[in-house]
Amino acid sequence: MIHCGSKRFGQTGAAMADHSGKSWTKEQTGQFIKLRGENDHLFTGAKNSATVAWRTVLEKMGQQGKVTPLQAKTKWTI
Repeated sequence: MIHCGSKRFGQTGAAMADHSGKSWTKEQTGQFIKLRGENDHLFTGAKNSATVAWRTVLEKMGQQGKVTPLQAKTKWTI
């Protein structure tokens, strides 16, 4: 199981799916967590900064266009 703070990823109901309905692998979830941490400086709290930051993370994962920034935010807060 992968932990992010007090949140747990990989539990039933917490799987992220792209627009095709395909769930992320443990490796993709790990990459998501790693990239979110590496790009923490982009999440400034300024208006729309999180959307731009999530797009950056998703682009680096090759998931842009498959997963929306809102879906990424939701996964992060599960």
